[in-house]
Amino acid sequence: MREDLELMQGAIDMHVHSSPSLFPRLVDHVEAAEAARAMGMRALILKEHHGFTSDRVYFVRKLVSGIDLFGGVALNNAVGGINPFAVDAAARLGAKIVWFPTLSAKNHLDQMGGPEFGPMKQEGKGRLAERPVRIVDEKGHLLSEVYEVIDLIAENDLILATGHLSISEVKLLVKTARERGVKRLYVNHPEFIVNGTIEDQKELSRTGAFIEHPAIFMFPMWPTKAGIDGIVEMIKAVGPERTVLSTDLGQLHNPPPWEGLRMFLRVLLEKGIPKEDLKRMVQDNPAYLLNIQ
Repeated sequence: MREDLELMQGAIDMHVHSSPSLFPRLVDHVEAAEAARAMGMRALILKEHHGFTSDRVYFVRKLVSGIDLFGGVALNNAVGGINPFAVDAAARLGAKIVWFPTLSAKNHLDQMGGPEFGPMKQEGKGRLAERPVRIVDEKGHLLSEVYEVIDLIAENDLILATGHLSISEVKLLVKTARERGVKRLYVNHPEFIVNGTIEDQKELSRTGAFIEHPAIFMFPMWPTKAGIDGIVEMIKAVGPERTVLSTDLGQLHNPPPWEGLRMFLRVLLEKGIPKEDLKRMVQDNPAYLLNIQ
C-alpha cells in the first residue's frame, strides 16, 4: 500500500469542521464520518465554534459505525464564555475536549477584526456583536472561573485545548492547568492567530503540552507566514513526541478533511518527515490525548 494511504489506516483527526454550523461547511457530520471510515481512519473530533458537539455525536454514532466519534464544547459567547456550567454539562454529555475561546477570544477579535476568518463569514443576519472573552483580569491574573473550568477538566480527565488565546495567555493557562492536575494539554495551531514562536512551542512542549499543526495552512486560502516549510521546521524543533497533525478543514474552498489529511501526510513524507514519525503524530499522540489507547 502507498505510504500516505497506509498512514490513513488508524489516523485520528482532532479538528474537523462539519455542519450544522454558523459557517458554511463542505459536509455534515455524518458525511465526514462516513468518508473518514472509508479511508480507514480510526476517529474524529467534531468541532463547532458556537456550542456543543458532545451531544451531537450520540446521533452520528447511531448512523455511522466502525469509527470513533467525539465532541466537546468551545467556550465562546454562544455558551457564555468561560462558563463552568457549560463545561460540567459537556462532560456529563460525554465530551472529550474543552476548547478555550476561539472566535470570541479577545486575541482573535483584535487580530481578525471580528469573529470571522478572513474570507469566511458566518451565515444569517441579525448577529449580535461579539464581546471579547478574556481569561485574565487587568493585572494579568487568571479569572476565578478559569480555575473552575481547569478543575472540571482535570476531574473528568478531558483534553484542554487552548483555542485562539494569545501566546502569553496560552503559557499561563498551560502552566496552571498542569499544576492543577490536567493531563491532556493541546495547544491549537500556534502558527495561526496564537503567534507562538518555535521557542514558545518548545517551551510549551517541555511542560507536557502537545503542539497542533493543521493541514489547512498548506492550502491557498489560509496561508501563514511559516508555510509548509515552516511547519516542517516546527515539527523538527519540537519533535514528533509532542506534535499532533490535524486538518481544521471543512470549509467550502478547501478539500474535505479526509483528503486534506492524506495530502498533508503525502507532502510531509516528500519533505522528509519519516513515516514512523508521521504515524506517531497522526495516530499515537491523538490516541493518548483521547485516552483510547
